[in-house]
Amino acid sequence: MAGYRALAAVGRSVVALLNRRFAEEIPAPGRRPEAVLAGPVDFDKVETPGSLIRNPAVSVYCYRLSIDRETRPALAAMAAQDGLPRLPLRMHLMIAAWDQSVEAELEWLGLVARILESEGLLTGPLLDPSGGWLAGDCVQVVPDELAMDSMSEAFQAMTTDYRLCLPYLARVIRIDGPAGPTPGEVTVVAAGSSPEPAR
Repeated sequence: MAGYRALAAVGRSVVALLNRRFAEEIPAPGRRPEAVLAGPVDFDKVETPGSLIRNPAVSVYCYRLSIDRETRPALAAMAAQDGLPRLPLRMHLMIAAWDQSVEAELEWLGLVARILESEGLLTGPLLDPSGGWLAGDCVQVVPDELAMDSMSEAFQAMTTDYRLCLPYLARVIRIDGPAGPTPGEVTVVAAGSSPEPAR
């Protein structure tokens, strides 16, 4: 499917999709949120000089990676046959809105939910080319079943205050390893004779 850049490519793909739809939905640039791929350090610098997150904004934060256990056995069997390792991953995302009022933040989250519900299948030109995708590759972005205590724990690990978030799951992101040595023709060499292929 893709190389080691696939995870970052999926993050960029989600951000690009949101920004395209924001531009179509909200013609006025001044009141249009900008989607950004952010991390915990960015949450502490909102609205400071040089900050990544500036109101109005929507942050896409990957707080966890996990193995996709549904596809793992089949891919392991394939790897045993052809020597090509394949790792299926899931990206756990928290999407938050940033603005000067709660009402505006709820509007942006509602817009995000509508976009991802109607266009939750990233494929073809919707996938950032940096992922090195193959024809037919796709990544599904669906709501994640995240318990309230799990979300609270995620924020407890950060220095920022708790924020209302939409939990989403991007699956399956398959990272392929380098191909192993392919079986070649076995050659038998006898002393004083020229090499001959084994029969």
